[in-house]
Amino acid sequence: MQGLLVGGLYALIALGFTVIFKSSRVLNLAYGEQIVILSYFLHWLLASHGLPGWLGILIILGCGAGLGYAVERLAIRPLLGQPFLALLMMTMMLGFLFKGLVSLKWGGETYAGPFTPDYTWGESIRVNPAHVYAFGAAIAVFVLLFFLFRYTKIGLAMRVVASDHTVSQSLGIRVRQVYSVSWIISGVFAAVCAILVSMVWSIRPVTGDIALGKGLPVLLLGGMDSIPGALFGGLAIGVIESLATQWGPEYQEMIPWAIMLLILVIRPWGIFGERRIERI
Repeated sequence: MQGLLVGGLYALIALGFTVIFKSSRVLNLAYGEQIVILSYFLHWLLASHGLPGWLGILIILGCGAGLGYAVERLAIRPLLGQPFLALLMMTMMLGFLFKGLVSLKWGGETYAGPFTPDYTWGESIRVNPAHVYAFGAAIAVFVLLFFLFRYTKIGLAMRVVASDHTVSQSLGIRVRQVYSVSWIISGVFAAVCAILVSMVWSIRPVTGDIALGKGLPVLLLGGMDSIPGALFGGLAIGVIESLATQWGPEYQEMIPWAIMLLILVIRPWGIFGERRIERI
């Protein structure tokens, strides 16, 4: 049960990577640091300004969308058409920039999440409510994405762009606009993760590294361009981690990376990912 609940949060983290990679073929290595800077900003809003919780959540969701849009317009769009490595290095440098901004403003301080519950549910089986909230939010986000991609024009456009950029342009779809929408959606996911991660792991500078370390194995296991794969991969990694704790906490940290290496060797496109074969 614990593994499934925590796996929901892993799946939500991986979803931010998937939405970007599915539409623009960019692996956003700065995503973990986006979560960190948004979680610190949320704490600053609520602790320093005394804003009510619901208002802080609305503001941080808007800030997440704005941050995603700014990253796409200022850093990613000028590099469109460049080799994959150039885009990868840009996202890596953005991650270092966000980490430096957090260090400059808040130093290495650690804060408790603003919505962290101080109680547990159950008697014979103790459940952390924060994990339940994270799992419920992950399922809700996946359901919303299903309706977005299935029944809305922008969702259909994102699906077409993910399949073929040239065909999308020939059909009159504005590919760059779809890119922007994808980064905005990913920024909103980062804000949701910032709220949930602060409840589960607290607010600290290393949260970005943890998010990256959990999100990438999930991403590779389920498939980098598969949204259902992100959900499956998150739940699978969460359960495997929980089972590995019986051998010691060090195995819990090692198992996701071992799975990632195994998947890269055996099935590099993931369980649900699209297998692409290119002529050389």
